[in-house]
Amino acid sequence: MLLALAPMQDVSDLAMIRTLHRLGTLPDYFITEYFRTTPHHRKLAPSTLSSITENETGVPIYGQLVGSDIPALVRDAQALMQYPVAGVDLNVGCPAPIVTRKYAGAGLLRVLSRLDSTLGALRDALPAGAFTVKCRIGWEDPAEFEQILPILRKHAPDRLAIHARTMAEGYRTPVHIETVRRAVAEMQCPVIANGNVADAESAAAWQRAANPAGLMIGRGAVRNPYLFRRLRGEAAPTCRDMMAYALALFEETARLFTPYKEIDHIHRMKKFLVYVAEGLPDDFGHRMRRATTKETLLQPVRDHLDTDTPYPETPPEHSRLIAHVAALKAAAPPPGTAPSP
Repeated sequence: MLLALAPMQDVSDLAMIRTLHRLGTLPDYFITEYFRTTPHHRKLAPSTLSSITENETGVPIYGQLVGSDIPALVRDAQALMQYPVAGVDLNVGCPAPIVTRKYAGAGLLRVLSRLDSTLGALRDALPAGAFTVKCRIGWEDPAEFEQILPILRKHAPDRLAIHARTMAEGYRTPVHIETVRRAVAEMQCPVIANGNVADAESAAAWQRAANPAGLMIGRGAVRNPYLFRRLRGEAAPTCRDMMAYALALFEETARLFTPYKEIDHIHRMKKFLVYVAEGLPDDFGHRMRRATTKETLLQPVRDHLDTDTPYPETPPEHSRLIAHVAALKAAAPPPGTAPSP
């Protein structure tokens, strides 16, 4: 089963890649944060490009593009292929209004003729094995996937990751496992399931429910990066393992700031630690969110994580950041059942 770290802006960056390497908990491939593609901006963002040029993990990495101008997307895809990438990934899933209002990201799903043309142009521009797609299942209604899937199949991407929610649903609803199951049955390429993978049990539920070729994990891996090791049969982490994660990430994130600004570093770290807080006592999140210095940020980390107590493997069901995990588990066939065809 392939495992991937889902691309997340300001999260799945070079610091996160380096941290996973230090911890020895790597996925099978990475996808960069997206490169914003426009007709008039011809330079690939150096900060994102560093995830490619400074990737020393040995793990393949794909450069992800988001945009709606086809010539510019082709131009940037071909430019990316001059770097040590495994290929180019098209973002058809970002729900951020700043992206979708320009018919990019999940906005491509608003006009399927535009999606059709974009996929065709990139397929023609990229060599075999080098074109992947990450896609939501529709703009507003999951039923839209009925029209989207034939377009994806027509242009034969080399791998397809499906975030099994619509743009309108964001992260607020359970995933629609039947869309991934259908894509697995109809696509000629490997299909990767994305959404609500937070622990070993939810990963197994995806396998029983849809039998994807792999899993793409975003928020669940930010909360617990040892999940990649866990899904390969290793033990779940202790709180002290999670302290090692937080401290390593703190060091690696600091390296990204030139010149260094402590308050900016603190704010960047909070984007990660809000996920780690899910399942810890409220005091951790309360103190972490109010931190303004290195010491006030790291002290609750030490106070709550410097112990061999097991870190909660499953986030709380009431979590606002990693919700509906229980719904995925409930929707899957019972354990011991063969994967769905």
